Amino acid sequence: MNITEGQLDFKTFEGLIFKIMCQIACELMREYLEWRDLGVMASRDTKEYRLIDIRETTVKTIMGEVRYSRRYYRGSDGKYVFLLDEAMGISSGCGLISENLAEQIVAECMEKSFRKAAQSINSLTGQSISAQGAWDVVQQYSGQIEQQVERLEELGASDSAGHLGNISSSMLFVEYDDVWISRQKETRQRRGDTVADAGEQTEAADGKKHGKKQEKKLGKKPMHVGTAYTGWKQSKDGRYSTVNKIAYATFGSAFGFTSSFETLMRNCYDMDGIERQVTNGDGAQWIRTESEFKDSILQLDPYHRSEAIIKAVAGKNARELLFGAIREKDVEGLLSTICELAVDADNEPEQKRLTKLYGYFYDNKDIILTWKERGIKLPTPPEGITYRELGTQESSNCSLLTQRMKHRKGSWTEQGANHMAKILCFRNTIGLDTILCSLPEPGDAKPWLEPLSAAKAPQYDGKGYGADWLHAEMPFDNAFKTHGREVIRNMLRAQPLAKLHFI
Repeated sequence: MNITEGQLDFKTFEGLIFKIMCQIACELMREYLEWRDLGVMASRDTKEYRLIDIRETTVKTIMGEVRYSRRYYRGSDGKYVFLLDEAMGISSGCGLISENLAEQIVAECMEKSFRKAAQSINSLTGQSISAQGAWDVVQQYSGQIEQQVERLEELGASDSAGHLGNISSSMLFVEYDDVWISRQKETRQRRGDTVADAGEQTEAADGKKHGKKQEKKLGKKPMHVGTAYTGWKQSKDGRYSTVNKIAYATFGSAFGFTSSFETLMRNCYDMDGIERQVTNGDGAQWIRTESEFKDSILQLDPYHRSEAIIKAVAGKNARELLFGAIREKDVEGLLSTICELAVDADNEPEQKRLTKLYGYFYDNKDIILTWKERGIKLPTPPEGITYRELGTQESSNCSLLTQRMKHRKGSWTEQGANHMAKILCFRNTIGLDTILCSLPEPGDAKPWLEPLSAAKAPQYDGKGYGADWLHAEMPFDNAFKTHGREVIRNMLRAQPLAKLHFI
């Protein structure tokens, strides 16, 4: 690419220089990979891996597409492999996509729709990707997270994982809730319109009326969400934030959700050191059922408690009577007051709302009061940590899920929503790298790299192939010498090839 003469504005000139440098970087990467492949061929165990042929491939990077050739081998176990891809970690992650590019795509997709994320990637990197391509990367990336969670569950069930959690605390606070996510139309799911998982089609709607109408057609489904933390820490500006927080969300059965969530808690916290646990929920039956078998304090979420009163009771004075009964810790008085208000209701709709409120509080009368209102004593918190009333789930839902998955008139398939929810939860709490690196890869890898001995170094090794690399030119011998290329050549001269392969 040449820079043509003429009047160029700085924006155009900047983009042109960026493309040129990306092309140079891709060429440097190609030459290095092919040179590295020669070293891999020479240092392999020739008894374990037999050279078949040379094949071309393309790896997508943040600089652009890099097309290179590498050797194809047949292992003694009958499996075919590209040893260069394994040595460089190219085959791991999201296919033949560099880890840096995959992480950049996932980060953009967590903030924007897939279509807008693809546009950002195309403008900020040397790579060109479509909205469907961005969606595919997210699915593969989240697939790795699901596999890791499944492995943690398998190890937990077999007790072979030991005590994975390294966060010590005498208290654990857990909150559960449901977030209603708009579902994609069944006809669109059958058609395989996977990009619509990000809500691209519904995001195109330019009016609230159209959005509501479409939302009714798609329907909604509750997604179970759970968060856990060990306390609160106050910052210099007086605000409180949760400490050691983890989060998890998924569709499906309550038992499957809580089983996976508890596995993650065991992976993060030293559960043997937990003396008390406070579980906060909106009174849903699945939360009560799943929490009863734990030795925990179950309480009704203060936010949902207040919301129920405000929705059912219109008069300000009547509301104050109910809130006053709660402040006085008088649960029976609260229920009696609701009965009196229902009897004195002026119309049938108001009476129905009050009757529903009475049923909600009656079913949860044993957990209406919080742990602090009941006067329950908790273990002494560590220095710098405080124990407060629970009720962070609603704000957590907003920052974790709803800003990306609910407030943009988007619709999702169940699989697409599960994948995005897991990525969002881990990104905003323990980090994606933490969950992906929790355990080593399963199985013992067969060693294939071995340093050359002094006797073999100047000779052919194996069945006649593998020695060409000894007579190969250094990278960039016949290319234009730039400062960057000289740095690479000097680096290779200063370090023996056999050692370089283990970096």
